[in-house]
Amino acid sequence: MIKTKNINVLIIGASGLIGSHLFNYLKKKKIKTFGTFFKKKKLNLYKFNIFKDKLDSLKNINYISHIIFTSGLNKRLDDVEKNFKKENNFNYKKIKLLMNECDKRRIKVIYISSDAVFDGKKGNYSESSTRNPINKYGLIKYKVEKYIQYKLKMYLIVRISKILSFNKKDNSIIRQTLNSIKAKNLKFASDEIFSPIFIEDFCESIHKLISKDLNGIFHLNSIKKISRYHLAKKLINYLNIKVKLKKCSLNSFKLKARRGLRLNLNTKKYDNIFKTNKKTLKQYLKY
Repeated sequence: MIKTKNINVLIIGASGLIGSHLFNYLKKKKIKTFGTFFKKKKLNLYKFNIFKDKLDSLKNINYISHIIFTSGLNKRLDDVEKNFKKENNFNYKKIKLLMNECDKRRIKVIYISSDAVFDGKKGNYSESSTRNPINKYGLIKYKVEKYIQYKLKMYLIVRISKILSFNKKDNSIIRQTLNSIKAKNLKFASDEIFSPIFIEDFCESIHKLISKDLNGIFHLNSIKKISRYHLAKKLINYLNIKVKLKKCSLNSFKLKARRGLRLNLNTKKYDNIFKTNKKTLKQYLKY
């Protein structure tokens, strides 16, 4: 267990959904936390251009013990597919250079990865399952993971699926689902299985992993597995929205990037260490 006074965290991409919540959470836990923004200017964050800047340009870099990489140009798989060259340059080549700086400075790297490193054929993926990405977003994540494992001695690779948040300002899958229902787009895939995590659970888990000074790969989730259709159904039932949803196949949508159908993550490794008791989505909704 690391003493809080010895932890100084820098979040690359602290203006985004994940980064901003994590920044605020760690601050509340009395951890010295700094963050960067690229385009979305926010108070108390440093401007940092991954394309041009080096870590040396950041104030307080000499005191940083951990750097969390959350930033990216696009989170939409189809956008990454269309702009792969730019995405690869930003999210792989430039990230590698920054991680090299971390290694020289003996700064621990925490990389937020994705279930997209798997092909989605079998589901229930553990940390040691064979990686086989089927889209460009997953390929970039896979390449960074391999580089970290090959190059770095101190690291955490944290794989997650989709983020859930009840905050209206967060464009999480909950808000996207409710917006679709409001717009009368009532078709939802029932064959796309994933294991989402609430943003509060994510922040708490990162804090625990840092405090316990763990290394390696960890899978995180809040809900073991669910489909978009069943998520939408539970939301309308809870909110008493009177609409009739339509089940469909993921392949019925015209999507540029291929998607894995069964991408649910096995989190036994994390759960056994921290004695985690999972709640159901119904319990989260009531809470």
